[in-house]
Amino acid sequence: MTGRRTGSQLPAGGDFPRPPAGTTPTRDGWTRVAAEDGLEVWRGPGEGPALVAAHGIEDSWRNWRPLVERLPGWTPYALQLPWHGGNRYTWRAEGSPAQWLRRALALVPERPRLLLGHSFGANAILQHLATLDEDPQLSAVVLATPFYRPADYVLSEQLRLRSKAAFRRVLTDGLRLSLGDKASRMDPEIRNLMEQKLLERAVPSGFPVFFREFTDSGQLDLARITVPTLVLAGYRDEGLTPMRAAALGRAMPAATVRLDPEYGHFCHVAQADRMSRDTADFLHRVTARQPDHSQGETTVTELLDGQPTSYVGMPRYEGANIRTWIGFKHFMYLVEEAILQYFRDRGVGARDLYHRYGLGLEIVDSSVQLPVALEADEQVYATVVSGRPKPGQGAPFNVSLTVERSGGTVTALKGKVRVALVTVKDGSGTEPVPPFLEPYVVPDVAALTHAEAGALEIPEGRTVAEVLTPEGSGALLWSWRAPYYYCHFSDRLQHSAYVRTLEEVVDRYLYSKDLAIGRLLEERGWIPVVSRARVQLLSDIFMEETVHTVFRVEEILRDAMYTARMDCYVQRGDRLERAATGTIMHGYAISRGEQAGTVAVLDQDVQAALLGGAA
Repeated sequence: MTGRRTGSQLPAGGDFPRPPAGTTPTRDGWTRVAAEDGLEVWRGPGEGPALVAAHGIEDSWRNWRPLVERLPGWTPYALQLPWHGGNRYTWRAEGSPAQWLRRALALVPERPRLLLGHSFGANAILQHLATLDEDPQLSAVVLATPFYRPADYVLSEQLRLRSKAAFRRVLTDGLRLSLGDKASRMDPEIRNLMEQKLLERAVPSGFPVFFREFTDSGQLDLARITVPTLVLAGYRDEGLTPMRAAALGRAMPAATVRLDPEYGHFCHVAQADRMSRDTADFLHRVTARQPDHSQGETTVTELLDGQPTSYVGMPRYEGANIRTWIGFKHFMYLVEEAILQYFRDRGVGARDLYHRYGLGLEIVDSSVQLPVALEADEQVYATVVSGRPKPGQGAPFNVSLTVERSGGTVTALKGKVRVALVTVKDGSGTEPVPPFLEPYVVPDVAALTHAEAGALEIPEGRTVAEVLTPEGSGALLWSWRAPYYYCHFSDRLQHSAYVRTLEEVVDRYLYSKDLAIGRLLEERGWIPVVSRARVQLLSDIFMEETVHTVFRVEEILRDAMYTARMDCYVQRGDRLERAATGTIMHGYAISRGEQAGTVAVLDQDVQAALLGGAA
């Protein structure tokens, strides 16, 4: 251990030693300027104050290049630390992550003004600053995807197992990232073998080191850190879940904690453009001494601000009903998740709306086009942008879903959505509704302006079936009870309940016309395809009321598609109130034989059955 400096041996006042001359620069201008005891310091091209970056576990200094090269005005340094890829983790017996970081910082030829850290390196920085006995003389710190366990978060076998699974995933994701484009061209068996070898080496020795730092992270006195710090992570990062992120923000007043749905664990590489913008904005605020309000009280003044929101998700496995293709219902579920993210990003998520203001966020209209199919395990990128509101019609949004396939980005959905904020019956709100939400608040769904709203009289002596499906209509009537698990807010049917109803009533109608999905799959190899769908809420149906759903096919288009309509009614006295309506454009694709992949032609028998006859 000779030649190393512990935290207590750091030179004071910036009198850092000058290391020996460096190595030959890399192709992109990076030079190793110091190396000692397995630690390395690499300097990149740039001028200005010193920026020093610390990498994550099983990672390398090289992965900082995409980000720091997008941050002009700094002299970048990247550290190679003992937890780099391929290490054996024996270093932990010789010092904590903070102590090793201090040894590496002592090799940097100038005083750092900005520290960047990723994952394990981010936690090393937190540990370093929380235990430092002197002023670090830093302007700012930016941490990407650190991990944190609040001190009161119970340690359990389940947490350990979850953490181990997350650790394994980080390792394999990091390997694929390091392979770059080669990963997609590589023989899957070879890539899987590489991943397995990595896991066999790194997990037994590395996970105990990681888990020790994770479990101890909540013991750090983060309130001692006064350097303005930006913490960035994704919503799905196991190391910094939303609950733990909020706890970190409370424990560290100097920190601005921001979760972004676009960020993955390696956001400093995979989302370098976005992270560089977030970092530059933060540094500008710090330099200008402008307060940051991303935490704490809501500062939004306009809900429909024209700024995009992104959401990253995957279709639920439940939707893979025909091979691995995903049904239309799950496209619409992803749209719903993206809308919820829009409100979260503006500080008014569904839970806050309910508990703070007594409002239920309700999607009241969704209209989507589905130009291509989705498959199981595809990562979907949603973008939400506000539209132009019309009085009495809720808050409008435009939504798109895209996937990345060979050749670029493919649009899987284009949609329009309207949202209302409905006053909930239990009056749980404790705060007045802010002005920027007031235009979209209604006492109930029926208070919105609906061209489709209306009711039917039930003449004396007539039944519901006779009114809704008179003889010769060719329509199907399906009556069902509104269960609690289709409801929102202990009260009313939610949007997704009607989406499910549209899916089920189509299936019931086809079965009743001897065109069951299973039969057509077996006999003709026809796969159902939905290219358009729309669901509108017109008024409320409440828990355990009876819903009378009517479905009819309206038109055959070019012998290939049919359009159909769903209407949902609820009986109130001697009237049938139309509570929801929906439309769907449906057809079939051929899955086998010479015509596989083409659109099926609907013959006359099928068309007659669809229009209400018998096949």
